Amino acid sequence: MIKVYKEIGQVDILAFGIHPDDVELSASGTILSHIDKGYKVGVCDLTKGELGSRGTPRTRLSEAKDASDIMGIDWRVNLEMADGFSSIDKAHILKIAEVIRLAQPKIILANALDDRHPDHPRGAQLVREAFFFSGLKMITSIQGKPHRADTLYHYIQDKQLSPELCIDITKYVDTKMAAIRAYKTQFYQGENAEDNEGATPISSKAFTDFMIAKMKVFGRAINAEYAEGYILHREIGVDNLMDLR
Repeated sequence: MIKVYKEIGQVDILAFGIHPDDVELSASGTILSHIDKGYKVGVCDLTKGELGSRGTPRTRLSEAKDASDIMGIDWRVNLEMADGFSSIDKAHILKIAEVIRLAQPKIILANALDDRHPDHPRGAQLVREAFFFSGLKMITSIQGKPHRADTLYHYIQDKQLSPELCIDITKYVDTKMAAIRAYKTQFYQGENAEDNEGATPISSKAFTDFMIAKMKVFGRAINAEYAEGYILHREIGVDNLMDLR
């Protein structure tokens, strides 16, 4: 269920996407894996994706609800920023920082820092700055106790970046694909599915095949069948070298 803004609760992982479906495409396997381990996850979409060639803001929100139900997340909110024209400024940063304060996450996931779609790095930078400013106690104009998450990971999207961390999602890839297909107006639904929206670069079977191939490439690096890749905000540490694949 998509809950309203005031019902944001504390979660272990908070995933941001500048468009509804960004999180599903690039991080939903990671989310499913951690929910299966007992962690709580919230999702925050920054815009309604109103500039998309297919669907409408209303259908995108409905599809996001369906995808949320499939993933089993704790809550999802949409900040209704302007798709395509959200500035990296104080008002936008503080709006995101407020969600972070209310959710008190240990880990934040965010858009790619470099990608084909200009909104994606813009969303990444907005979250990156909010990640810092949410922890400053002298900022009192927003709700919630000052909080800085332990770390921030940027998921990889369309552009083929080299991951610094890969998460094995082999057990969850079928559910991930079901969450993606919940966006019926956006993505390929099968050979016999009726499609009256008009073709786009992401609506074809070729794009679906590309997503699957990318997960296989990331998986090969860690001896898994499928994985999702991330760019790190800071170094990570382990107690035992044997923990690494």
